[in-house]
Amino acid sequence: MKKLLNCLLLITAIITLGACGSAQAKEQKKVRPLTTETQLPKNGVITKARMKTIVGKKQAYNFIGENQKIKYRWIYQGQQIQNPVKQKLKLRFKTQGLEQVKKAANNANESIGFSISKMELAGTPELQVTIPKQWQANKAYLVGDIKGKLKKVTGSPVTMKNSGEQTILSFRVLESNVDYYIVAGGTKIVEDTSAATKTGFNEASQDNSTQRTQQDNSFQQSSEGKEGQPTENSENIQANDGATKTETENLKGTINQVQEGAKSTQPVPKATVTFSISAKAVLANWSDLAKEKQPYVPKDGWILPPTQVSLKSGDSVYDLLVRVTKERGIQMESNWTPMYNAYYISGIHQLYEFDCGNLSGWMYQVNGWFPNYGSSKYKDLHGGDEIKWEYTCDLGHDIGNNSK
Repeated sequence: MKKLLNCLLLITAIITLGACGSAQAKEQKKVRPLTTETQLPKNGVITKARMKTIVGKKQAYNFIGENQKIKYRWIYQGQQIQNPVKQKLKLRFKTQGLEQVKKAANNANESIGFSISKMELAGTPELQVTIPKQWQANKAYLVGDIKGKLKKVTGSPVTMKNSGEQTILSFRVLESNVDYYIVAGGTKIVEDTSAATKTGFNEASQDNSTQRTQQDNSFQQSSEGKEGQPTENSENIQANDGATKTETENLKGTINQVQEGAKSTQPVPKATVTFSISAKAVLANWSDLAKEKQPYVPKDGWILPPTQVSLKSGDSVYDLLVRVTKERGIQMESNWTPMYNAYYISGIHQLYEFDCGNLSGWMYQVNGWFPNYGSSKYKDLHGGDEIKWEYTCDLGHDIGNNSK
């Protein structure tokens, strides 16, 4: 009996030591925090766990890579990241075989292509591309290859700077899963829009269609693993017979005209943002709208057209919504959701989730990006920002959010 007891004690000791060893091993596998300068690994992947180490921090974080002697740098603002997700930041550049792209841009002098992997963007990072030669151009813009047609990407103007024997191109990334091109030249842009424009990467050829899956719980907090593709933030380079949903332009004239047109809006005071509330998507889905809610939908869809709103220090998108609706007598209802640690907007102007189908509800976007977290957590606001609250009838697909 004594021997049996000793054996049991020995076994217990071994199990305890094993458990301690396992705990120590886990302790040693702690995630290494990101620094402000990070060299991208070969696969270009920054894990969710590492992205989590910069959530909400008031610093810029740089992720640096190189391909074909072309250096690139992704710049994320930590404060904008609230719901960290894996980022796939490896770029492959294309510098040859771009004749059709240049021709479509009125024989542009310079062009470069690259592919951004399919992923859910954790924010709206700035992308800097450094080309090891001086471009013979003074104007540049960003286009995306969407279903074989080149489309100018709105909301992402390209800045170009020649530095020594280098050219540095910078722009803001709003969407992933796209073959992008930067085209540059003198003053003229696309005159002949009938030229073929299907110039996608052979190695990056992929289906840009997205599976439409039900979002979990709410429209303002995105579930993890959602991945994007371009829609609303693009403009056709090829000619169109009429206005489209995204109000595309024919892009005829000059690069100078395009850029001046983009800057021709009235200067916005630093202390204000542009704020709007829209139910336009309901107009195209009128038969799905509950009859008792029809009186609450304006004929033009605008509950609040784009309006300049004062921005206070520390304001969140939710704070602005509460203040704007209260000041203008617009009904709004919200609920605190502990799971997401944020407020969920259930109704505005008597329009609630599911009032126009089982995929309907309210979503918000800031400067063209649909954040993957609740509006009360979005506090990275600056003078001149554009905030849109939009009612969707199709989980965001009908208002330009295909990041699902």
